Amino acid sequence: MSIVSKPWGTLPACHQQQQWGKHLACHQRKWGKHLACHPANFWPGIASWKLTPLLVRIASWKLTPLWLLFVVVGAVARADDAAKPVDVIVVVGAPGAEEFGEAFDEWSETWKATCQRAGLTMQLIGPAGDDHETPDRQTTDRQTPDRDQLQAELTRSASTDSVRPLWLILIGHGTWDGASADFNLVGPDVNAKELNTWLDPIRRPLVIANCASSSGPFVNRLSGNNRVVVTATKSGSEQNFARFGEFFAAAFGAADADLDHDDSVSVREAFLKAAVDVDRFYKEQGRLATEHALLEDNDDRKGSSLALVLGKANSKGDAKVDGELASRFSIPLSDGGVRLTDEQLALRDELESKLRDLRDRFGAADPEQLRQHALPILLDLAKLYVEDPKKGKGVFNGLDTDETIPSGNRNRP
Repeated sequence: MSIVSKPWGTLPACHQQQQWGKHLACHQRKWGKHLACHPANFWPGIASWKLTPLLVRIASWKLTPLWLLFVVVGAVARADDAAKPVDVIVVVGAPGAEEFGEAFDEWSETWKATCQRAGLTMQLIGPAGDDHETPDRQTTDRQTPDRDQLQAELTRSASTDSVRPLWLILIGHGTWDGASADFNLVGPDVNAKELNTWLDPIRRPLVIANCASSSGPFVNRLSGNNRVVVTATKSGSEQNFARFGEFFAAAFGAADADLDHDDSVSVREAFLKAAVDVDRFYKEQGRLATEHALLEDNDDRKGSSLALVLGKANSKGDAKVDGELASRFSIPLSDGGVRLTDEQLALRDELESKLRDLRDRFGAADPEQLRQHALPILLDLAKLYVEDPKKGKGVFNGLDTDETIPSGNRNRP
């Protein structure tokens, strides 16, 4: 920093006497001999001889510790951010054309808004990360190939032990050559077998949605215990651009997708909503549907179509209809809904498992026995959604309800 732009010389007498009188006297008292030694070269003396060492001294004595404090605080914040487990990984693939890139960008923005509303940590990988910030995470690193970023993020996720699922959302195009199903990334692609290898070490539940064309084979490759797999197509031969990803992303913010009125949208509900909307799109356009979504969550590697999940078709052989596990994993429709702790989630899963056992045991053969055995479990299940352990009283839909059990609790048998 320098005040001097040119030599000033001796100050005019009028300024010394009128405007600068008190000012010079004040500084003469403060700086004493310095002003006396430089009366005719006042400004250059201050700038070159006095202020420069002063600024250096201030920078080294006052500002350096302050800047160090800022650096340390920033580093700690980044470390805490990096240590925070990721809830949702959104991967945007190579668009191929500008119109597809704009569509993929919009779908990823929908996921961003959903995660912000639900308080979920999201990591965005792919070209959409160049221009958009992601909640709780830095924008994607364009110096590292997207394939390597995805593998690294899944490796980090393997260290997280939680009853809450990790969501992996693939947005883009896919290819199928009769043997390998690939998801097209910017740079090297990733195929279903490789992805399954990266997912194997993860012990928390997984929700995997491949919203790309030719995604059907991912059902067979990724099916597993405690996994929900959603694909935009039923086979690798459905190779046209898939619109399922748009409707699937939007479903988690759609009130009409909440079929059980629990103020949240489960994976099963989002699948049904998106699949119905895709079917409606093609009918309204007068076009033949080129995509048929599948839902897989019972580890039989077969998947269920929209008609099967809706109960409008019968499964072949001993195949079971998928959807029970997918109904457990949901995203709130608003930021004011009831949030269960990990312990409450584990208890909820245990209670719902008991209800399913009772249903299989008694079924329609003895409805009275089913009612008697199920009622205590239903009451315990309802308490999870009406009692806030911190407040010690009921809360549902933002209302205090000390005595009222809501009529619409999630996952009713």
